Amino acid sequence: MRHLLSYTTLFLLFTLRVFADPVPRLTPQQTYQKIVQYTSWYVDESAQLTLDEIRQPFYHALFRSSNSEIGAFGVTSSAIWAHGRFVATGTDKVYLLAEFANIDSLTLYYYDHGALKMIPSGSRMPLKDRILPIPGFAFEVPVAAGEPFEFWLRARTGNAAIIPLSIATEKGLPRVFAGMYVIELAYAGVVVALFLYNLSLCLWIRDRNYLYYLGYLFFLASFVLLYLRGFHVMLGETLSHFLNMYGICFAGASYLFAIPFSISFLKGRIYAPYATRALRALGIVAWAAIACSLAGWRPITIALQELISVVAPVLFIWMAIKAYRKKYKPAIYFLIAWTLLLASIASFAVINMRLLPMNNWYFHILPIGSAIEVVLLSLALGYRYALLEREKIALQQVNLQIVKEQNALLEQKVEERTQELKESNHVKDKLLSIISHDLRTPLNNLSGLLELDDMKKLSAGELKQFSLALRQKIKYITDSIYNILNWSLSQMDRIKTRPGKIPLQEMARQIIHTYRFTADQKNIRLYEAIPPETIVLADRHQLELVLRNLLDNAIKFTPQDGEIVLGCRPEKERVEIYVSDTGRGMTTSQAERLLQETSLYSTGGTRDEKGTGLGLQLCKEFVANNGGVLQIKSEPGKGTEFYFRLPGTA
Repeated sequence: MRHLLSYTTLFLLFTLRVFADPVPRLTPQQTYQKIVQYTSWYVDESAQLTLDEIRQPFYHALFRSSNSEIGAFGVTSSAIWAHGRFVATGTDKVYLLAEFANIDSLTLYYYDHGALKMIPSGSRMPLKDRILPIPGFAFEVPVAAGEPFEFWLRARTGNAAIIPLSIATEKGLPRVFAGMYVIELAYAGVVVALFLYNLSLCLWIRDRNYLYYLGYLFFLASFVLLYLRGFHVMLGETLSHFLNMYGICFAGASYLFAIPFSISFLKGRIYAPYATRALRALGIVAWAAIACSLAGWRPITIALQELISVVAPVLFIWMAIKAYRKKYKPAIYFLIAWTLLLASIASFAVINMRLLPMNNWYFHILPIGSAIEVVLLSLALGYRYALLEREKIALQQVNLQIVKEQNALLEQKVEERTQELKESNHVKDKLLSIISHDLRTPLNNLSGLLELDDMKKLSAGELKQFSLALRQKIKYITDSIYNILNWSLSQMDRIKTRPGKIPLQEMARQIIHTYRFTADQKNIRLYEAIPPETIVLADRHQLELVLRNLLDNAIKFTPQDGEIVLGCRPEKERVEIYVSDTGRGMTTSQAERLLQETSLYSTGGTRDEKGTGLGLQLCKEFVANNGGVLQIKSEPGKGTEFYFRLPGTA
């Protein structure tokens, strides 16, 4: 009795609900209508119930209406039952439509004149048997004008269970096609245009970023169009079935290209190393999702793909922010693109989890979001290429400027080298002149004098006179050869400066004693004016050569009865050494010419004494080697002073 009462109550509730439900209508004016909200639904978790069992009052009372425009039940292995009624008042053919292709099986049940009809349809059904070639399911149903048509649908799928039901007359089918094709075909057009454009750039530029982008674009578009929107039904039964089962792999494959694309384009290893490592780990997850899909584990695959689709864009956005903060301007396109796509994915996921009502725009969220994203990524590639071209032009200009500067520097070096060669040739000519004339002439005279002496043609007086001349010639030859040898060694960097402590007074007295005889020939008085305690830091050999040459020059250019002083003026940390004479002096231009770097300028002395000019050149070099600078103070008729400063010691 109690069970009978329960069944009676359920039957009454069912009867009241059925008669209370509004019934959708097709009229000559209303040729298309969505009927999900007019349909009641039941989830058979056992997936074992038959139509007869479902029609029993107990189960039929469990059917619930939907508040969404699209029936959505998530990823489930259950069977989804739908029960509904509608009325058509016209005479056109009437179709019951499920505008989604990713359903493994969909079976329609209805009664025709008391006889049960069962029409199977789905992705396994041959295309030649489909009523309409649309990415979904279409059932032509016999509806009597003005009479309610009652139906039951049973759906099963390993993908997300999404069942958008609608009814349409033959005249209303264009609206079905518009709703299912217009946005997707526009998306396909954008994808094809971007693919061909970037493929041409890839072949031209040969930048691997374009290759990554093309791979991402291809697999993303394949996922959206072939799998998500079900256009695989256009490719033949075998391929359609395969893509329905395994098409979700396209999503994982798209991220296998998106990850290296983002890392390479945004310079992730430089700007965001942690995000780079996280993305590479996520790439392993993408491979795992593909493996699970090929193994037939669709629920696991979908869970992994949802994880990747949320985490990867977050990491891309993080990497783009890092790169943009480092003044990498193309990153702004990535930042906007992945932010928009992440918003689309989040909206899609929230609706798919039934946290928000599912409406007709549900299917268009990802196509629109991904279309904007791939356009922005293409703009990012173009902007990056433009920046690279600008940088290339700027670098070429910099290189051109460097080349110009190098050429100018080279011309300057060549000019300097040419001048050095000219001066070197001048020195060489001077040396040849010294050797061929200044040394050969006195040597010939010496040879002739010795021949006359051998022939006993010279008297004792003449021999004494010639011996004095002979002494002067030998001294000139000796000094010249000595200076030539020292100068040659200095030019070959064979002379090393080895400073040491030198008692200056002792050295000066030795040099004055050496030149005493020569000075006496002109009755020139030699003086030494150096305090006994004066010590200088210099190379002994070089300083001695400098003082000998300066003293020799002073004797040469000082007239009869003149005076020469070799002295010094001690300063705080240095000692100024000088050689002054009462000779004929010189003009400023003559003094400057003597101090020129490669000057071998020389004039005759007061008795027409010869000189090579090498001695003064050696003096300048050796004074410089010891930390000083040779200078001249002179006026015509008032004598000359050569002076330089050397480091002193306490």
